[in-house]
Amino acid sequence: MDLIDRLYRKINEAPLSPKVLLARSYAQGHQLLEQICKRHGAVCNVEVQTLRGVVTANVKAELYRRQISLLHEEQAVWVVRLLMKQLAEENPKSYITEAMLQPGIVSKVNCALSDMRLAGIRSDEVNAEHFTNGLKGEYLKRLLAAYERYLQENRRTDIAGLMAYLKPGADNSVYLAFTPTGWTWAERQMIHKLADGQLCYLDPDAPFHANEAFSTNRCKMFRAAGSLAEVREGIRRMLSDPIALDRMEIILSDYEHYAPILYSHVEALGIEYTLSDGLPLIYCAAGKAATGILDWVTEGFPVKRLAELLRHGHILFPDERWSRSEWVRFLEKSNIGWGRDRYVAMLRPERLTEEEREQGAALNHYMRDWLNQLPEGHEWNPLDLLRWVSHVVQNYVPTGSLDDASVCAALKEMTVRYATCPSEPMPMDSVIPYVREMLAGIRIRVTATPRPGMLHVSSLQNGGWSGRERTWIVGVDERTWRISAVQDPLLLDQERMALSKSLETVQERAKRVRSERESRLSQIRGEVWLSYASYDVGEHKSQGSAFQLLQVLRLQAGDESLDFGALEQALGEPYRVMDIAHAAELTAPMDGIDSWAGLLQEPGDKRKDGWQIMLESYPDLAAGYRAHALRQGEKLTAYDGWLAIDAGAIPTGLEAVQQQDIISVSQLETYASCGLHYYFFYLLKLRPKDVAEFDRSRWLQAGDRGTLLHDVFRRYLEDVTDNGTKPARHDRSRLVDGMETVIEEYAVAVPAPNDHVFAKECEEIRRDVEVFYRNEVDNRDQPLFFELALATPDGEPMEIQLSDDIRYKLRGFVDRVDRIGPHEYRIIDYKTGSRSKYNDSDYFSGGTQLQLAMYAIAVEQWLRDTGVDPEARVTEAEYVFPTERGRGEKVRRIQNRRDELAVIVAKLLASRNSGIYVPAKDAMTCRWCHYQAVCGSHAEWMAGKRDSSLNADTLGKLLEVERIG
Repeated sequence: MDLIDRLYRKINEAPLSPKVLLARSYAQGHQLLEQICKRHGAVCNVEVQTLRGVVTANVKAELYRRQISLLHEEQAVWVVRLLMKQLAEENPKSYITEAMLQPGIVSKVNCALSDMRLAGIRSDEVNAEHFTNGLKGEYLKRLLAAYERYLQENRRTDIAGLMAYLKPGADNSVYLAFTPTGWTWAERQMIHKLADGQLCYLDPDAPFHANEAFSTNRCKMFRAAGSLAEVREGIRRMLSDPIALDRMEIILSDYEHYAPILYSHVEALGIEYTLSDGLPLIYCAAGKAATGILDWVTEGFPVKRLAELLRHGHILFPDERWSRSEWVRFLEKSNIGWGRDRYVAMLRPERLTEEEREQGAALNHYMRDWLNQLPEGHEWNPLDLLRWVSHVVQNYVPTGSLDDASVCAALKEMTVRYATCPSEPMPMDSVIPYVREMLAGIRIRVTATPRPGMLHVSSLQNGGWSGRERTWIVGVDERTWRISAVQDPLLLDQERMALSKSLETVQERAKRVRSERESRLSQIRGEVWLSYASYDVGEHKSQGSAFQLLQVLRLQAGDESLDFGALEQALGEPYRVMDIAHAAELTAPMDGIDSWAGLLQEPGDKRKDGWQIMLESYPDLAAGYRAHALRQGEKLTAYDGWLAIDAGAIPTGLEAVQQQDIISVSQLETYASCGLHYYFFYLLKLRPKDVAEFDRSRWLQAGDRGTLLHDVFRRYLEDVTDNGTKPARHDRSRLVDGMETVIEEYAVAVPAPNDHVFAKECEEIRRDVEVFYRNEVDNRDQPLFFELALATPDGEPMEIQLSDDIRYKLRGFVDRVDRIGPHEYRIIDYKTGSRSKYNDSDYFSGGTQLQLAMYAIAVEQWLRDTGVDPEARVTEAEYVFPTERGRGEKVRRIQNRRDELAVIVAKLLASRNSGIYVPAKDAMTCRWCHYQAVCGSHAEWMAGKRDSSLNADTLGKLLEVERIG
């Protein structure tokens, strides 16, 4: 006679008298009653209760009459932390100092106090000599005394204190309980007082691996190479078996590990299911939003994190005038980067264009709503932060599902529950873990009891009561099945025994939990599957089965002499994710992976050539493979950047091409350097995201720093030359003042990660500016124009006459133009990096350095056309390196190779317009390219094709330019 039958008999001894079934949970009790009704018919006068539930209901009226409130376990943590902080402030050298008040330590101390209270231990009974460490004993004694005073002074009580307000039951109910109950000393006292002699214990059954009734079950065992493979094999068997899924229970030995794996598969297959312990809140949008905004705060308010939340739809701004993608784009180009202050500073109307101001004002409103509710400085309150998270989720998360709604409701209820808890400001890095721990307590999709028509998934701690025909126990491995007996460092077993016999030791607890679990599983009837993962993918090591699996095998075979070798033989080869070895067993493939396993399997242990089958099955993949092969071949193809342009569509004359083109020098130089880069950037218009990134070791990126220096140089020269109308009157103090002003402006736009980095880079900028100043003091020429725009008076691109028969439209800016003699000029281009690639011998450098030569012609024509100097001649051009790194050096080029420039430009344009967009000649340029992830090693593959005679005609013009120095 098993537990179900014994319980039914006990209920029917007095069928008309009221009975209270004391279960570990309401779900357990209701499942037991369902099993009784299924097996024996209806029962009456039975109420399911938990011990704490029935006790709390009994004392509720008395607590109200005395105006005493119950302190729940979640609230007690905050009380204990407050008392621990007070003790630390009274004695900075106490056993636990203020710096040690982290969530893990506070939780351990709270559990120790709760154990002592539930064992009936008072502070005056605690002797420091009972502890291996006297300081620890004295600390816990004082803390327990402070806790008792807190309860008394604040008219509160905890579970252990309910005994004083409990009254015997007045309805003569019979209380039924299962052993081992797991009750503490205080709980046993309370139930005995409440039952008033009407308490009946039901003994447990024998462990499942030694239970004769369990041996009649139909047991199947298997193992798999990893937990993913284990879950997949179990689902394969479920789908190929005719038993309905709502007659099956899955018990997960490691629920937190296996539940997400199982959830993803049953969701994909459309299987209806219930989860006894639910899922973490991050499995819905509201949960991801709650954890995401905490990450946003923790990481220093990076705009990248906020953009991710918007992109994935986890948060949504209420203003529907702009779509989600428009909000993301606005954030990414806002240059906010990171830092809470920048969300206000960078969204000021004066920093935005006319088109951006309306959207910027809306975003500014939302950010102020968020940030104004967060505390300033470094002292934060965890409960205030929890309320802030709840506010953001309630107002900015689209509740598109029941899961989202349940998270919102849980957050709201949690803020109310914690509202009366004592809390104090603490550093932000201490607050965040507390809030994360509170959020971790929120679960979604919790369905404690099975529902008709649905597969039921339970944990090893509460499963086995459903009474379903088939049960699959997942993860019966040695590690997962083992019950931890690690001692509590605050209350060692030795100290527990010395303090009170009522304090359960860790060894006793482990024995009790094991006994309860194994007797509970013995109630399973029908078909039983037992499985485990024989390989831990995370740890990269094999793992063995639990000993209980061998015991079940012995029980089923009726042979106690079987060993692990026999178990290995019975289990056979481990199943895998793509299980070709067992493909013949598949009657219902679960997904494409199983279908592939069937395709690749041949009679016997042979496997087909998967590569050929894959190419036949996936045309796009086959095309990609063909492209890869052609790239590595000798002949130039479309996969190397040679577009198949119809020769008849190409303009016959160069002039026609020039008339339809507006080019910049940087475009031509980019094309000469790497045609593929040109194609991605200028034709496909693929742009790398320009998002300000936090780098704790750098303030300004190289581009920003160059722009800053250019700004300093321009402002200074405009100042000392009266905008180019007078000879320079150099003054170091004016230069320094202007530099500091520019630095301050940039510091607002791009905040430094810390004062040290900011000071270091500012000092480097000052040294660069000093190099610039020394160069200028020695300059005897007249600076005339700064940041000169090459355009017509109407702002249109200039048409430049490059030679007698070649002209083109050009746009650009020249850093500086100096007069060096009567009607004679020099253009200057500042370079704030190294001069390593600007050699005196490389005038054009294979077409990658055309800027000086082309701008010289353009500036000369501009000076003449505008009437500034009708006889102007630009005879010199310079790259100037006015920084410490560039050592103030200059690379001067006399402008006497204009005919050669015309030939280079003509060949580049002809090559480009014939569809040649091949990768760079020098693979080193790929190291700093934004498109490296797209190209891979394409430049290296092209090296041989450039030298091949097969491609000479196609690449001829481009190769000629590359050979020009």
